[in-house]
Amino acid sequence: MSSFQRFISNISWNFFGKVCVQILLFGVSVLLARYLGKEKLGVYATLLVVPTFVRLLNQFGLEFLINKKIPELNVLDPSGKQSRYLIKSLLAIRAGTSVFFSILIYAGLPYYLDFIGAPELVEYRLVLILYFLVICFNSLLSTLFMTQLRYRVVSITEIGCAFLNLIFLAGFIFQDWGIKGVLYAYIISTSINIIIYFGLAWNGIKGEVHAPDFKEMYSLGGATYLTALLSLGLITQADVMLMNYFQVQSSGIGFYHLATGLGGMLAFVLVGVGPLALSIFSEIYTRGAEKELSQIWCQIVGFVSFLTVPIFVFAFFHAESLISFVYGEQFRQAGDLLSLYIIFVGSATILGLDFVTSTLFVMHRRNTVVRINVEGSVLNIGLNLLLIPIYKENGAVVATGFAMLYMVGRQLFVIQKNIDISQVWPIIGRCLLFSIIAVIPTLVLDFFILDHIFGSIFIFAFTFLITLVGFKPFTKTQAQMLKNIHPSFPQWISWFVRAN
Repeated sequence: MSSFQRFISNISWNFFGKVCVQILLFGVSVLLARYLGKEKLGVYATLLVVPTFVRLLNQFGLEFLINKKIPELNVLDPSGKQSRYLIKSLLAIRAGTSVFFSILIYAGLPYYLDFIGAPELVEYRLVLILYFLVICFNSLLSTLFMTQLRYRVVSITEIGCAFLNLIFLAGFIFQDWGIKGVLYAYIISTSINIIIYFGLAWNGIKGEVHAPDFKEMYSLGGATYLTALLSLGLITQADVMLMNYFQVQSSGIGFYHLATGLGGMLAFVLVGVGPLALSIFSEIYTRGAEKELSQIWCQIVGFVSFLTVPIFVFAFFHAESLISFVYGEQFRQAGDLLSLYIIFVGSATILGLDFVTSTLFVMHRRNTVVRINVEGSVLNIGLNLLLIPIYKENGAVVATGFAMLYMVGRQLFVIQKNIDISQVWPIIGRCLLFSIIAVIPTLVLDFFILDHIFGSIFIFAFTFLITLVGFKPFTKTQAQMLKNIHPSFPQWISWFVRAN
């Protein structure tokens, strides 16, 4: 089975899992927003800054080492002794550093809250530490299973975790536990997920081990960790911290949290695709097949564009209706903010946001990644300092979005010098054209007849499919590849395949 066939085979489970998980998380998001309201939602976003920031400090590049080195070690040592040694070592490191940073949160939280002018939030200290611990271990274990291409396991466990989160959240809302109830619902459900991961991974971890060569790993982990540290100014939590510092209203922070959260959720089909692609890129580059790497890179980015471009285009033109229908009229103002954010995050995602950094690491261009992250981080913080005092939450979106696009563009420029990726741009362009054609009837419907989100979604999906049937963007070679993986595919995909 070729690399792209393995990618498609696993992405099928990934797509199924992410659709189910995002439906459940969507329910969680709706319950959370409607229960907390725009003011408390801003407080909730402010609290999440702490565990998210400290989690970045606690990463030390361990997820990246699993994702990149396990496939390489399995090629060099088919017995699995070296990979088992690496997994055990990284789990032990994660346990030790997590305890250290938990103590740091306990001691340092009051000083941070005084800095942002919210000392009353110190009552959330314990729950924030527990939240931090579960996200750290869940991240490492899910990365391990995705690296091993066990996407069915990841999909099933994540669906179960999201369902439990929704159930616990509904129960705690019924008991009116407030923000603590929201956090504890996530902590309990994710803890169960971690226990399941450990149980499933145990047989693969125990057994004979042999220490691999750690020389390159130190530099890889260090470069990845340095990149994460220098990227602290690029994440949305940095924007929230600066908005608190500049006394932006809690409702504005709530709108920002809702818009960026929903905007990121639109690319749900790509969650897990990045690690899968990295494993394949790493294996191909290890074999020295640069031409194959170029081909698979264009195939993967072109494929995911058909999964993401239509979603971003539809959400951009219907952002206000989407938010007001789902979250209520009190959040309608966040619609313009969501459209603004989609311009940036949608463009960056379509251009390969989930793949460019990992591609450069595979090519051993670690210093380039670090340098670009420094540039982007400085740019974002500088723009935040200029724009947030004047434009509030809108300024934060523009600052982060512009820095995001800058970084993706810079990395693509470097990648293009090493491998030919020009074949992917016509594919993305056609997909964007099809999506714009499909959204036009929905705008006509909204203007002349009725602004109804479900009707718009149905018309958009129907028009997009009809457009694909008319233009037939796929080749017989691509259809045959899908047939080799899933024999049932050609029964319906043949409508979109051109004759020659």
